[in-house]
Amino acid sequence: MNLTLAASLSLAAVLLSAGVGWYLRRFKSALTEMLGMMIGMTLGMMTGIVVGYLVGAATDMFLSNLVGVLVGVGFGIAFGRLGGLMGMMDGAMGGMMGGMMGGMLGVMLQYETTYVAITAVFMIALYMMALAALVRLVRQALVVTFFVDPVCGMKVDASQVITLAHGGETYYFCAPACREAFVSDPGR
Repeated sequence: MNLTLAASLSLAAVLLSAGVGWYLRRFKSALTEMLGMMIGMTLGMMTGIVVGYLVGAATDMFLSNLVGVLVGVGFGIAFGRLGGLMGMMDGAMGGMMGGMMGGMLGVMLQYETTYVAITAVFMIALYMMALAALVRLVRQALVVTFFVDPVCGMKVDASQVITLAHGGETYYFCAPACREAFVSDPGR
């Protein structure tokens, strides 16, 4: 694979990932921390893998790892923010691993052009399926009703919560410790 083709395909992957990320940001108010972490990890890892692979198929190990890791970590942090600090950390780790794996794979296969082409098609198809699955996962999760835990502020799925009736209202908690903290001082 030549560098021009690798750069063009990498740019297309970056733009596609950015588009998916910006689309998913519009659901930020309805996302749980865990779902935000999954967005960061998926976008970081998959973008890092594809870009690292494409650059690795056209250059050397140093450049492919550098570019793949930088792109992966950037996407992981940028869109992992939807899951808070933990989402950013997990997104960055996923992006780093994806960039390194993709870079190494691209360099290892660059000696046989047929293998590079077959793997590129496979990697891009896998990448596209991962992005589509991520969008589907987020959209399905929005059907779920979420409540905010009055103690810690965490968004909790109504089907997975601990409840307490108090003062004619039902309160929803993420964990028994939050429920107990509320019971000990409901006014706070």
